Amino acid sequence: MRKDRREVSKPNNTKKSIKQVVSLLKEYKLKLSMTFICAIISTLFTVISPLLIGRATTIIYDGITQIMNHTGSIDFESLYFLLLVATVLYVVSAVFTYLQSWFLTQISTDISYKLRKQLIDKVNMLAMEEFDKNKRGDILSRVTNDVDSLQTGITSTFLQFMTAIITLVGVFVMMLTINLWMTLVTVILVPISFIVISIVVKRSQKFYQYQLKYKGSVNSQIEETFTGQNIIRAFNQEEESFKQFKEDNDKWYSHEWKSQFYSSLMGPIMNFISNLSYVAIAVLGAFFVLEKAITVGDILAFFQYIQNFTHPIQQITRVMNIVQTALAATERIFEFLEIENEENLSIKGITDIKDKITFEHVRFGYDENDVIKDLSFTANKGEKVAIVGHTGAGKSTIIKLLMRFYDIKSGDIKIDGVNINEYDKNSLRSMVGMVLQDTWLFSDTIMENIRYGNLKATDEEVIEASKIAYSDNFIKQLPEGYNTVLNEDTDNISIGQKQLLTIARTVLANKKILILDEATSSVDTRTEKLIQEAMDKLMENKTSFIIAHRLSTIKNADKILVMDDGKIIEEGKHSELIQISNGYYKSLYDQFKIEGGVD
Repeated sequence: MRKDRREVSKPNNTKKSIKQVVSLLKEYKLKLSMTFICAIISTLFTVISPLLIGRATTIIYDGITQIMNHTGSIDFESLYFLLLVATVLYVVSAVFTYLQSWFLTQISTDISYKLRKQLIDKVNMLAMEEFDKNKRGDILSRVTNDVDSLQTGITSTFLQFMTAIITLVGVFVMMLTINLWMTLVTVILVPISFIVISIVVKRSQKFYQYQLKYKGSVNSQIEETFTGQNIIRAFNQEEESFKQFKEDNDKWYSHEWKSQFYSSLMGPIMNFISNLSYVAIAVLGAFFVLEKAITVGDILAFFQYIQNFTHPIQQITRVMNIVQTALAATERIFEFLEIENEENLSIKGITDIKDKITFEHVRFGYDENDVIKDLSFTANKGEKVAIVGHTGAGKSTIIKLLMRFYDIKSGDIKIDGVNINEYDKNSLRSMVGMVLQDTWLFSDTIMENIRYGNLKATDEEVIEASKIAYSDNFIKQLPEGYNTVLNEDTDNISIGQKQLLTIARTVLANKKILILDEATSSVDTRTEKLIQEAMDKLMENKTSFIIAHRLSTIKNADKILVMDDGKIIEEGKHSELIQISNGYYKSLYDQFKIEGGVD
């Protein structure tokens, strides 16, 4: 199992992340406007209600005082009217609060849908080398966890911030109508609150970025552990696997704990500041009541406004961890989306080979070290070209270069005299059918797995392709036949059977160029002979490249290329190469003949 040692060099760019979120929201101006209007109406009614309750309290207080002094009674008509109006306002406020949340949910869900689509499209457009740089688990984490974090951030925090700002403005105005001095005492504590928030955010932001990074790393390791469980147990590496997982999981835990610790500080600090407001207003309010500057009901309303004033600030502090996670997730999402796509500037299409494929002085390396060195050969139309050599000689790399999974450093690869860089990549690859050593099947029926080679093929054509690939017999013996569903790991059939299915898929695809990379390495000798017969028939009038360790599969090739250290050291037919004294191919042939690997 590979271990991800990447470290985060710096905390995420908050300003850039905010701009990226704003760019996502631009196309929802109408819905955002409706959300804002609903927020204003909801908050306005909520803000007015405490004043009405305060007036009702004053009516009750004055009425009781008059009753005790035998000078009057409670004005129930005015009291009932105020309570009725306050109740209606609360109900209307609740309705508009729901509408506000509904609009935001629609916006966030739509953004999540589009982002996931863009991320998957990006995966399909990335150059192959990008998959070497980014681990699958980390990419998966960006598509799922990070998009979910952003959606939660938009739905929860945007609603909280919008409501908080409107509430602060509305409550401030209402407090001013009651008493200027009490309002100033309350408001003077606001800068202190925001200073606390800014300090905590500044200290905790980097931990959220580290947290998401290591979350992606842990996801990668979990995926590798599940998929490689057989290998892990076979080599007794359970402890090492757990050790690797624990190291990054501990880092994830450490950074998540630190981020949550800083976020949890804000609530108690803000409560303390809020309580200071209550104490100050209680003392000041009592003085004004004694001076008959305000009524008891106004004091009660003002206390309610203090709660309404400090509550939005507390809400902001509570959701800051969600905000920071959302911003860190946004940066990771856009970081991936901003990776350059695989270049495909050519528009020239290709549908067939008329003459030949040539490699002319090709040089290539995955890094500074060259894997292919001054490689030149020709494959004529309809020829079967076999490539042999020890592991690391560059055999499979030739195929990747022909498919333009990677671009060469120098030299030319041509089809019918035209450099393949002039062809559209999709049309170039659409001519190629591949059977690789590592089989790839998905969790679906066998019928659909084979049909993947040609989605328009009928069931009859799928079955015919299976017969050519000698997979029809074993498929019929399965409980559900062609409707048998392969499980997630496709381990409910054998490795050899998987290979037969991929060969059937290639038969069904019926491409102009065939690539067989160790195609028969996972099947027994008897099945190999049957497949070889099918392949010989399939390769008629097709240009084929065969990479194999078993020399029996390439004896009938029209041309055999013997590679070593990125170069062709011998070239010819089987009958010609075994005549070369002390030749590399002859030594391979003699070795395999002794081991029973050839006939």
